[in-house]
Amino acid sequence: MKSTIAILTIALLFWQSSDVQSTEVSQCTDVSFPTTVEIEDCAEQPCILHINTTTSMTMKFKAPKNLEHIVPIAIAEVMGMEIQYPLDQDDACAGIVNTQCPLEEGEDVEYTFDMFISPIFPKINLTLEFSLLDEDQDDSAFECFKVDLQLE
Repeated sequence: MKSTIAILTIALLFWQSSDVQSTEVSQCTDVSFPTTVEIEDCAEQPCILHINTTTSMTMKFKAPKNLEHIVPIAIAEVMGMEIQYPLDQDDACAGIVNTQCPLEEGEDVEYTFDMFISPIFPKINLTLEFSLLDEDQDDSAFECFKVDLQLE
């Protein structure tokens, strides 16, 4: 009986993990690149996000140093202009799901963020640069990726 339960548990975990796909993203210049990025329902660029919905994003990385105060920032590049994308989260520690701040250098970190695509946004293509900043070191970026998005 115990072996049957163990086999079913392993099969369920495998089935759940096989449903999650990493998203193909681009690296930022001079900043560490996450181990994995997963954007809901998106395996490759451009990711199609639907206006007036919420999309989940998960970023996995190794803490490059000891970190205590972390801030998320998103910059949208649209028609040659850079615009800060409004986030409803000022403290990235609130989005860390597998551990808690402060982080130790080398620690595996899983950060999740839900992004609402506001109905005020037009249908448009853009590049989004998402970074985590070390608030204790002059807001220097320590993890970053870029992804092409299509808002529909």
